[in-house]
Amino acid sequence: MRANIRRPRANSISTTILLAFTALILTVILATVFESYRNTRAELQNNAMDYTAQLVRQVNADIERYLDYIKDLSDFIVGNSLVTTYLSEDDLSVRETERDRVQQILRDAANIRSEIYTVALVSSDGRVLFGSPTSSRNPNADCLGAEWYRRALASPGRVFVSSSRVENLIAGQYRWVISFSKAVIGEGGTPVGVLLVDLKYDYLDEICSNVQLGSRGYLFLADSNGEVLWHPQQNLIYAGLKSESVGGVLAEAKGRTTYTVRGEEKLYIASRSEATGWTTVGVAYPEELLQNQGALVRQYLILGLISVLSAFGVAILISRAITNPLRKLTQTMNQVEQGDYTVRSTVRSNNEVGRLRDSFNHMIANTQNLMAQIVHTEEQKRQSEWRLLQAQIKPHFLYNTLDSIIWMSHAGKNEEVVEMTSALAQLLRNSIGSGRDIIPLEEEIAHVESYLVIQKMRYRETLHYELDIDPQTKPCLIPRLVLQPLVENAIYHGIKVKETGGTIHIGAMLDDDRLLVTVEDDGAGMTPEQLAHIYDEKESDEGSSKIGIYNVSERLHIYFGEDAVLKYFSEPDKGTTAMLNLPIRLEEKEENNETT
Repeated sequence: MRANIRRPRANSISTTILLAFTALILTVILATVFESYRNTRAELQNNAMDYTAQLVRQVNADIERYLDYIKDLSDFIVGNSLVTTYLSEDDLSVRETERDRVQQILRDAANIRSEIYTVALVSSDGRVLFGSPTSSRNPNADCLGAEWYRRALASPGRVFVSSSRVENLIAGQYRWVISFSKAVIGEGGTPVGVLLVDLKYDYLDEICSNVQLGSRGYLFLADSNGEVLWHPQQNLIYAGLKSESVGGVLAEAKGRTTYTVRGEEKLYIASRSEATGWTTVGVAYPEELLQNQGALVRQYLILGLISVLSAFGVAILISRAITNPLRKLTQTMNQVEQGDYTVRSTVRSNNEVGRLRDSFNHMIANTQNLMAQIVHTEEQKRQSEWRLLQAQIKPHFLYNTLDSIIWMSHAGKNEEVVEMTSALAQLLRNSIGSGRDIIPLEEEIAHVESYLVIQKMRYRETLHYELDIDPQTKPCLIPRLVLQPLVENAIYHGIKVKETGGTIHIGAMLDDDRLLVTVEDDGAGMTPEQLAHIYDEKESDEGSSKIGIYNVSERLHIYFGEDAVLKYFSEPDKGTTAMLNLPIRLEEKEENNETT
């Protein structure tokens, strides 16, 4: 047993963790004892303030939600064509005809919610129509001069929300309300009256009085002018026997402040509504919020003592739990360093060491895959080069060309013989080339043009071709003999099978950091089914001059990787377009890469 016990070395990780963890625990304990009271008090106060602020915002949101409902109701009534006609109609008989229907609309709106005190329409000439048939206008009420009327006319399209006030518009009734008013716009775009919706003041009581902020805390509402709208001790406020520091609270940028009133500290937390301009203020007493701080301080001390007693044992366990998996992982790394890529780490851990194990195993697997991919890529490149060498001189095409030369020679067409022979020589020269597999686009275009000259002389008026090459694209590098297969396919599968022949257009341009090369024909085109299989790998028949698009795509991927794109677009009887979208590589970069 004694032989299995390892004593930690002075410079080992386990010793470092043990000492560091012990020192950390002792430091935390001392700091906790020294700062416990202050931190606990601040934390409790912040939590209490956050909770109070959350309640205040919730009350504010409830009020806004209800006021938004009233605004929507106002918008519905104002937008009713009957209401507009009633207020703007000068003909008394027509107006009286619409009166009952409009009054029914107002009455239905007033009956939707019990908190709505009254709904009325006031025309620009002072006429008042109430939703309740039993209500009549107070002759002493100056509705046209009231603030709610003037503010509504001053801001057409908006709902004006007033502060709490005594409504005297209805004869014999004087009640505290909050008013919503909105201008009614006539056909000419000018206001023809104002809609008035009075909300019972008691509704604020129902919302605010249910919120408890400790045994003594409370809420109150203030308008944008600093006047108290609602207070649980409203009577004392209006009698002047109680006051609140509304101005200071509204001026506080963060919405939180404390005041000492008669030797007692009070916490004010405010939340302003952008919709109404009102401010909901929560008042709490810090002594109530911090009444449990003594118990929390004692808990800190007890936890600190327990931590000191268990620090050494926990440090030893943690150091061993960390270093043992690392030791096993190190052994696996040594095996990989010796060249064994089949080994995998079997460390069992769900923490960072476990993730390190997974990353290490993934790295080994990726290294294996990368090595295999390199071998596969080199093999594919060699196969592609072999296919390229096979395709460079195509016997079937060469025989047809030579037969054409012999026929033209017998016919005495010496100039055409010279032209076709020169084109064939240039074609063979470009096919064999200088041994490079990647060449400037200019050379590839020259090779394709030689090929087209020969095909043009063979098919005569059946085949036409156009070249539109941006000079800036000529030095861009592409693999040798990738355009000829595209042109060849365009001739044999597009132009040749079309009775009237057609035209092949070859274009090249730069698009930001990409090279775009297109081969277009107006031949027979392809069906969607044919187009779907154009990229499939195909076996060429012996003597065939056709090269599969799959081989072209493979060669592009060998040189450019996944950054190379070959796309085909085609419609039956409209033609086919092959588009190469390649990264721009220039001769200098290629030379640098070769040198490197």
